[in-house]
Amino acid sequence: MASNRSYTVIGLFMLGAIVLFVAAVLAFGGTRLLSDNRTAVIFFDQSVLGLSNGSKVLFRGVQVGTVKQVQLRLDPSVGKARIGVTIEMGGNNTVMMDGSASGRSVSTEDLVQRGLRAQLVVWSYVTSQLAVNLDFQPNTQPNFVADPEELEYPEIPAVPSEIEQLKDTVSDLPWKQTLTTVNSTMESMVRLADDMDELIKTLGPSLTQTSDSARQTMQAARQTIEASDSQITQTLSGLRQLTDTVNKQIVSRDAQIDRLLDNAENTSRNLTQISKNLEALTDPGSDDRQDIQSAIRDLSAGAASLRRFAETLERDPNAILFGGSR
Repeated sequence: MASNRSYTVIGLFMLGAIVLFVAAVLAFGGTRLLSDNRTAVIFFDQSVLGLSNGSKVLFRGVQVGTVKQVQLRLDPSVGKARIGVTIEMGGNNTVMMDGSASGRSVSTEDLVQRGLRAQLVVWSYVTSQLAVNLDFQPNTQPNFVADPEELEYPEIPAVPSEIEQLKDTVSDLPWKQTLTTVNSTMESMVRLADDMDELIKTLGPSLTQTSDSARQTMQAARQTIEASDSQITQTLSGLRQLTDTVNKQIVSRDAQIDRLLDNAENTSRNLTQISKNLEALTDPGSDDRQDIQSAIRDLSAGAASLRRFAETLERDPNAILFGGSR
């Protein structure tokens, strides 16, 4: 019986030890053993002031993880120092399209090959806190910093932040040439202003004389206009009287003009009637034209007889006394 009780105590002791071990693992390791998290490392060339352990890792604004560690990593082979940022991705914010939990069917290396890149963004402008933003940029070439065999986690290539891109764009501008051009332009403007001052000083007396001459000319013109004002008034009065006389003459000749117009109208009617009579005479089917044609024929016959008689007299002048030869 004593041996059975000792086995029971040993079993209870072992069971308690296992429970304490599991509790310690859960207390110090959280639920990391039961989760499906991804860990990766990112190397940044720019300043990471504002990025610290626990900073957010985003994917297009959705938090998918946190910054686990920020380290200064030295590379003696090339004599450079880079900022290594270790991130941990996972949690309930990353699921499949059907809503199920994300698995490890696609590795971090595959995501990098498809264009996954990391970039620093400003999370809070008030506190200057930074965050790591992940996004697919397949058009950019991956810039790997370290050999994958020398790293404990997969590397996600970094791309310059928008501020760094803006700095690069601004630094590429030809500021020195622009400033030189601006200085030359300002110097030319100063010289032009000085030349204008000298020109104004030189032309000042001439301008004064010209102004005085113009003033005198204006006064003379004003006096001439005032002297001519009375003559212009008289001329206008004469023109007014002439206009009145012409109007009176037109009124007095109005009746004569009316009679002249009536006579012209009667003459036009007579001419119209004569035209109609001429048209009737020249009409091929009219009786008057036929009578005229008959008279013309008779006249032609009489003229032919007279012509023959004249020829007879010319041949035989005695024919008028003795009659023509038979």
